[in-house]
Amino acid sequence: MTAREIGSAASQRAGPPVRAAWHARALASYEAAIYAALLLVCAGVSLIAPRFLQPDNLFEVARNFSFIAAVGVGEAIVILTGGGGIDLSVGSLMGLGGVVTAKLLGLGFPVPSAIAAGVAAGWVCGTTNGLLVTKARLTPLIPTLGMLSVAHGLSLVITQGYPLTDLGAHAQAFVSLGAGYLGPVPNPVVFMVLTVLGGWFVLTRTPFGYNVYAVGGNAEASRLSGINVDWTRLAAYMLSGALAALAGLLLAARLSVGDATTGQGQELSVIAAAVIGGVSLLGGQGSVLGLFAGAALIGVLLNAMVLMGVPAFWQEVVIGGTIIVAVLLDRLRVRLSGD
Repeated sequence: MTAREIGSAASQRAGPPVRAAWHARALASYEAAIYAALLLVCAGVSLIAPRFLQPDNLFEVARNFSFIAAVGVGEAIVILTGGGGIDLSVGSLMGLGGVVTAKLLGLGFPVPSAIAAGVAAGWVCGTTNGLLVTKARLTPLIPTLGMLSVAHGLSLVITQGYPLTDLGAHAQAFVSLGAGYLGPVPNPVVFMVLTVLGGWFVLTRTPFGYNVYAVGGNAEASRLSGINVDWTRLAAYMLSGALAALAGLLLAARLSVGDATTGQGQELSVIAAAVIGGVSLLGGQGSVLGLFAGAALIGVLLNAMVLMGVPAFWQEVVIGGTIIVAVLLDRLRVRLSGD
C-alpha cells in the first residue's frame, strides 16, 4: 500500500473532522503560497500600470474572472473525486445554458422558468457525463470531450447559428441579473462569492464533501468503508454541469444575448484555475479557496496584458502556458510529498 493509500485509509478511520483537519494542514502551505503569489503579481502589475488599482478596474477584473471561478467550483469537485476525473464540456455547457434560457425568454417564458430550464440542460448533460464515467466505465476525457461537441452542436441547432437578441417582455429583469449591481459590487462577483463559499461549505462541512476527498484519495478503500464511489462521482458531474449552465446564462444576461459561442474555450481557463489553485489532477487534494486564488491570478494576468497593450492573441498563449506550468508544479508537489 502506498503512502497515499495509507493516509487516505487512516483519514477515513479517524472520521470526518480529523480527515478535514488533515487535508487543511496539507493544503495550508500551498494555498498560502498561491495567495502570496497573487499579491506579488498584483503589486507588480500596479507598478507597471498604476490604473490597475483603480476601483472600477478592480471590479472589472473580478467580474471577468467570476465566471471562471464559479464554474471552477464544479470542475474542482470533479477532479477531486480522482480516477482521472475531469470535465472538458463546461465551456460548451455555459453556452448551452445561456442559449436555452434566452430562447425560452424570447418565447415568452418567465425568467424563473427560463433559468430553471437552462440549469436543467446543464444538469442533464452533466448527468450523462457522470453515467458514462461511472456505469459505462469510460475514461472521463472521452465522454466529456464528446459532450463538449454535443452541447455546442445543440446550441447551434437552437440558435440556427444566429445570436438570440430577442429576450422577450422580461428582458430587462433578466439582463439585470448579469449586468446589475448589489451596491457597488457587480452581480457576477456576488454570484462568484456565494458559489465559492457554498463549495467550501459543501467540501468541508458535509458528508458529501468528506466522501469526495476520500474517493479521490483511495477509491477502493472508500468502497470498502461503505462509501458509494459511483454516486459520489456521478453527483460531482451533475453539479459541474449545472454550475456551468448557471454561470453561462448569467454571462448571457450580462451580454444581453444568447450566443452558441459563449463559453467556448473557457474550459481551459477553468482547468488552469483549478490546477494553479492546488487541485491535484490525481484527486483527493485541493480546495475551492485555492481555486479562487488560481482564477484571480489568471484574471489579473489577462487584465495586465490589456493594460500593457499586449495583443489579445497572446492571451491564449498565456492560458496554455499556465496550464502546462501548473501541471508540472502539481507533479513536482506530488513527488516532494512522497505520494
